[in-house]
Amino acid sequence: MAGAGYFPWRIDCQLARVFEFDSVKVQRQFQTFCFSFMKRYLRKFSSSSLAASALLLAAHALSGQEIRIAASDLLADFIEPELERSAGVANFEYTFESIGSLPAMERLRSGEIDVAVLAFPEGSAVPRDEFNVYPFAYDAAVVAVNENNPLDEISLGRLAGIYGGSEEYNFTTWGDIGLSGWGSRKIKPLSGHAENSIVLELFKSAVLQEGGLKPSVDVVRADEVENILKADPAAIAILSRVPEEDTGSKVLLLSVDEDAPAYGPTSDNIHFGDYPVRISFLIVGPALNDSRMGEILRTLWSDKTAASLEDRGIYPLPEAVRRKLVIDLDLDSPAGAESPESATSP
Repeated sequence: MAGAGYFPWRIDCQLARVFEFDSVKVQRQFQTFCFSFMKRYLRKFSSSSLAASALLLAAHALSGQEIRIAASDLLADFIEPELERSAGVANFEYTFESIGSLPAMERLRSGEIDVAVLAFPEGSAVPRDEFNVYPFAYDAAVVAVNENNPLDEISLGRLAGIYGGSEEYNFTTWGDIGLSGWGSRKIKPLSGHAENSIVLELFKSAVLQEGGLKPSVDVVRADEVENILKADPAAIAILSRVPEEDTGSKVLLLSVDEDAPAYGPTSDNIHFGDYPVRISFLIVGPALNDSRMGEILRTLWSDKTAASLEDRGIYPLPEAVRRKLVIDLDLDSPAGAESPESATSP
């Protein structure tokens, strides 16, 4: 009973390292079967050290070397728990590191890591010629005013005139931007500061030509800014997330210029590039060539990871987009990776 002939169909799991599967899905099913098989029959081989060694070799062959993952320190803590859970279920080993996007990109190029989740500001170079690049998530700056303010939308140029210290325009009253009946009411610009948030820097990069804020901009804690908005009709604030309903404030739609349509910070508008103040987080790595990479992508596009991101004010991909990417993985299609023609990230 302890001989190799006991294995049904004489499957040798050690061959997993040299099999060339027709699809990632088939490889994944094979790995799952082998681990299940070994678990079921391990006791039957306990008396044979040779057979036990073979099982250990098979397990090593299936798991392969650990996969080395790095993620931007802006969101690493939000995704690691789900990666840990997925690795336990799918029986692969990994290392995970929270690191800045620039050093992570250097380590990816040098082969020190295998896959990375990196931040790419609008207009920055994305290494699609070097690696497969997949969309993952976004951060965005939200602009809100008191709910009684008649303004519903605003252009980036007018925001620059409100917040910027050295811009083309210098708006100090709501009448300066054309609000009827509010001519002499001074604008009170605020920025709500949330711990570990880059929203203010993102706003300055996307909106201000010179980058500097007016001295009149009041930077306050995130838990204070909504109370100020509710109490002061003349206030306007940069926020790291959409405020809760019934808080006495409303979110403004943003447009790139006066003649362009304005968009709100919805998941769809941010993903498809219509909302103009965002930063993209992209998954960058080698070609999809084994089930471990497939499991990582599935985990990062899962509902649980999306919920974790949303809880922290990060925008995951729209649900329909995530579903499409996972279907592409199951079909072993390269369509999940971005191409210059279809990319919806910077």
